[in-house]
Amino acid sequence: MRKAAKRILSVLGYTEAELSISVVDDVAMARLNRAYRGVDAATDVLAFAMLEGEFGEVCPELLGDVVISAPTAWTMAQKHNQPLNNVLNLLLTHAILHLVGHDHERGAEEAGTMEAKTLEVLEHLGYSAEAFAWYRSV
Repeated sequence: MRKAAKRILSVLGYTEAELSISVVDDVAMARLNRAYRGVDAATDVLAFAMLEGEFGEVCPELLGDVVISAPTAWTMAQKHNQPLNNVLNLLLTHAILHLVGHDHERGAEEAGTMEAKTLEVLEHLGYSAEAFAWYRSV
């Protein structure tokens, strides 16, 4: 994941950026999702951006934290007949895009932009867009 994160950051032009990556179980993910988003359930990935808020410019190379649920990623991999690594790279890409300012929850246009950027980054990682055709339905 470290290697993939470096490549994703490089593709996005954040070669000096830092972030943390945690892989957790669904209990920990549900706890975080409840505390920070008010949703009482596990989710696949959360991103906690350090560039947002009052002190976002203090340390611009520190992007934030990515938290991925291993069981949810595994379930997604099984459901879509994908290697787990493919799903982990998708979730990591998705989270890093959130850290640099993209947000699919801002509306259809931003969701489309973020989806296109996700597929573009994944292609730079060596994946074909067809490999993630199921992604739109997630």
